[in-house]
Amino acid sequence: MSMGFLEYVNFESGSMELIHHGSTSARALKRSKITYKSADPSVTSVEKTSLLENTENKDLPFTPTYWDIASVGSTGRDMLVYGEHKYDAKYKFESPSDDDWDNGKVYTSFSCSPMPKTSAPNGKAKDVSESMIIDIYLAGRFNFLSDNKWGSLTIQSHYSNIHHLRERAFSKVTGVFKNHLREAREASFNITLKTILGDHEFHLKENGDNGHYADDRLSLADIHLANLIHYFQAFPWGKMAEDAFRKCESVWRVKENVDRVPSLAAWRATEEFKMYEKNSVTWYSRLAVPGDDSCEE
Repeated sequence: MSMGFLEYVNFESGSMELIHHGSTSARALKRSKITYKSADPSVTSVEKTSLLENTENKDLPFTPTYWDIASVGSTGRDMLVYGEHKYDAKYKFESPSDDDWDNGKVYTSFSCSPMPKTSAPNGKAKDVSESMIIDIYLAGRFNFLSDNKWGSLTIQSHYSNIHHLRERAFSKVTGVFKNHLREAREASFNITLKTILGDHEFHLKENGDNGHYADDRLSLADIHLANLIHYFQAFPWGKMAEDAFRKCESVWRVKENVDRVPSLAAWRATEEFKMYEKNSVTWYSRLAVPGDDSCEE
């Protein structure tokens, strides 16, 4: 499993060291060689906009590059799978190898992924960077936003807040000293998660408590929430997280609605998806303490 970016994580000694997200066994490395790819200056932003807006889905294939786990790339993957069934979208998922990443063979705009490439009919490839931007673009392309500006802003607001919770887990729950992992987990459950679940329960009930964030239709926020729950389920304390989400019935109803979408249910039954899921469990097993039901004091 390749992760390919740098992060501060804990070791048995309790000291904080810089490691590479390489294989499932952490290996201390210097910063990977990054090969940046700039936009083609000969193509204006107006021309790029025209390409994205006026090219049919069948003629604009996507090749998302992301590590072979769920996490940040999962919402975009879901939308592309849905887009294939609903809008004739074309895609091919790619995961970089450790060697390719370490040797600068994976082109990125920043020192990280995901980064989907699009191949235009004229043969020119265009790249979109940063997970939130990617998700919002795909949501617009595959009708996961609203048909009016205010509705779209509302969906994006919920999406952003959901994204915030996952980013807090990255930075505040896993990237801490080993002797603070339990404390970080408790703060996540008792403060951050409790507050955000309360916020989202309020807004979902305002929308009629129908299992959707906006109107009575599937949206970017719905899919992102389902993936957030899936993300937390991959942690060693995943059962604790799942129980917390289940207790908030309005929130859990959103996940159930997403799970019932035929194309997404079929995707989750594939070996490829199960591989992402298995690798996520393996990866996060090193970065967080177990749940109380299995944790040795």
